[in-house]
Amino acid sequence: MTRGRVVTTHAVRADRWYLEEGRIPTAISVEAGQADLFLSGFLGIDFETRGLAVYRLLDAVVSFHRGLPKVGETVVYDIAIDEFSKQGDSWLFRFRFDGTVNGQPYITMRNGVAGFFTAEALAAGKGIVQTALDRQQLPGKKPEDWRDLVPREPGSLDAAGVEALRRGDLVAAFGPTFAAANVRSPLPLPGGMLRLVDHVPVVDPAGGRFGLGFVRALFAIRPDDWFLVCHFVDDRVMPGTLMYECCLHTLRILLTRMGWVGEAGEVAWEPVPGVQSRLKCRGQVLDTTKTVTYEVTVKEVGFRPEPYCLADALMYADGKPIVEITNMSARLTGASREGLGQIWSGAKRPLPLTPSPGGRGGTGQDSPPPAGEGPGVGSALSPLPAAGEGEGKGVGTDGGGVSSRPLYDPASILAFSNGNPSEAFGEPYRPFDRDRVIARLPGPPFQFLDRVVAVTGEPFVLKAGASCEAEYDVPADAWYFAEGRSEAMPFAVLLEVALQPCGWLAAYCGSALTSPEDLKFRNLGGKATQLRAVTPATGTLTVAATMTNVSKSAGMVIQHYTMRVSDRAGVVYDGTTYFGFFTKAQLADQVGIREAKVPWPAAAGEAGELPREAPFPGPMMRMVDRIDWHPGGGAKGLGLAAGRIAVDPGFWFFQAHFHQDPVWPGSLGLESFLQVLKYAAWKRWGEPTKPWHAVALNRPHAWTYRGQVLPSDGEVAVVLEVTAADAARRLTANGFLTVDGRVIYQMTDFTLE
Repeated sequence: MTRGRVVTTHAVRADRWYLEEGRIPTAISVEAGQADLFLSGFLGIDFETRGLAVYRLLDAVVSFHRGLPKVGETVVYDIAIDEFSKQGDSWLFRFRFDGTVNGQPYITMRNGVAGFFTAEALAAGKGIVQTALDRQQLPGKKPEDWRDLVPREPGSLDAAGVEALRRGDLVAAFGPTFAAANVRSPLPLPGGMLRLVDHVPVVDPAGGRFGLGFVRALFAIRPDDWFLVCHFVDDRVMPGTLMYECCLHTLRILLTRMGWVGEAGEVAWEPVPGVQSRLKCRGQVLDTTKTVTYEVTVKEVGFRPEPYCLADALMYADGKPIVEITNMSARLTGASREGLGQIWSGAKRPLPLTPSPGGRGGTGQDSPPPAGEGPGVGSALSPLPAAGEGEGKGVGTDGGGVSSRPLYDPASILAFSNGNPSEAFGEPYRPFDRDRVIARLPGPPFQFLDRVVAVTGEPFVLKAGASCEAEYDVPADAWYFAEGRSEAMPFAVLLEVALQPCGWLAAYCGSALTSPEDLKFRNLGGKATQLRAVTPATGTLTVAATMTNVSKSAGMVIQHYTMRVSDRAGVVYDGTTYFGFFTKAQLADQVGIREAKVPWPAAAGEAGELPREAPFPGPMMRMVDRIDWHPGGGAKGLGLAAGRIAVDPGFWFFQAHFHQDPVWPGSLGLESFLQVLKYAAWKRWGEPTKPWHAVALNRPHAWTYRGQVLPSDGEVAVVLEVTAADAARRLTANGFLTVDGRVIYQMTDFTLE
């Protein structure tokens, strides 16, 4: 129990499971110096702990001195333990190692601290504690002549988007903006056993405390994950080095979004030589952990000549910060500033559904139909026959922008929502006329789809790439303008205008025919931006919807879409969304958003009712009755509110949404949240002198649904936390919607101005 030394080797062979571009990954090469634990046993630690304490890494500072070892190379690790010390019931030891390849320095690890801790000591850990200085806004470091390769708008990636990166499909991940990259086979994100990211709620190339980029990613932990089963056999815990690799993958997603791309086989991600990266572990990921979150902030970018980046990272286990990485480095070897410029120099013709200036900038899940499956919306479409017809109708317009010869007219749409589905789509859907129940479109007065004027893809063939173009004529005297008490179309209606063509397209592709059981159709979430208001003078709205991904699992069908709403002046609303088809039993088993941390008010606040006069909505649009307001509440002290309303099975929308399947529309759930936000603005600033925009224009927002409100339920409650308020009278808020105490909706970055 003094000091000691051990020398080990690790050969990078062609049969290793971890290889990427013929190299050992960064974190695996650190882990391969794992014999400090072997050495501690050799020096006698088990005679002290007697099996009552477990090994955990606390600190390490790692530096690299060359590129990652390739197949055929062997790393020699010279590992030393310098001392042991006892603190209470815990034992600590300090260690270091030097790794060489062919006698030349490859990696050094210094200031290593590990220890053996009891379960009680580990449970008492407070995690990573950051000070105000750690969060202070500071200027980042980049070349004075820095030029962005692609627009820097924030966005996100759902699971399909992350999988697209693992295929090297940049367009499916980040949108048509990336179709301009002259790369035949982009370097993909690792998968297989190194699949360490599920989805990315935030990727912001201009975000973070240094203004150079911020990304947040999530990964669901399963008790039988391979890294838990083998590490350790009788003490399952995620390796600290693998946590490092998780954060590196998250950083790579951000850098790829910034345009740092290259051909597989020609470029590789490697650490920057000479940089001291510090790993600090103050918590653990166990087989009982549900979700880990990675937050990475870029603080320096440049060229040496390959593009390189330094970043800081923070990792959470079920919301608790447990790992901090300082000066994590990455460089794209094989690339250069000039090479990246050439990749992005070719100005290609814009693809369909390209976000317009001021929109999401291609940071969502936009993707054009795959090659060979029909052109995108706005192209010379090959029209398909309408139901019951032998020949396809052409797509033409009268002079006013409304299609004169729709493929599917209002009568067809109404047949799908409230009548016989076979009259909408033909003979394959005849069983749903009488014997079976099909997922429907909303019916009047909540139907905001008048006609379908173009469609690509084969009917009754469920395949990504199908698309449609639909139209909705905005009545100047529509009920929702009066009920919303505003000249702007309520957000809930605009969202339905965008979503309903997706539901129609799902039916056109034969989703109901994939199961012998009756299926229900539910929106699961989305992200979007509204660019301009819709008013009584708008006229016709045109919606382009494309099914970008389809997956089937355990009897469920999940579909991802892009959606884009335009009027005669341009884009109005632009975003992505995804839906699921579920059996009745599957919906009954929904548990809501289990990881939700709802900021319920700790005590009673200022009780009030949602006002019944303008500018608050009228009875038909009134989605909240009582509000508990806390003006100084919330994490930032900007306001916290809880709105409530009793569920009345006689509510009008249960009859309209849906025929044979009454359920509270998710869009009206979001509307209840926005009405609480209006109440918060009213309490802060009084009567508005200008019309409210809720949502605010050009501000991305996101929603998640994991449950439903049925006529038999008791009470809906909405909790809203104001996260930002500025002098321009703009509020930003996050929140949750619950039904009878179960959290089923989450709203992120919704705004009012």
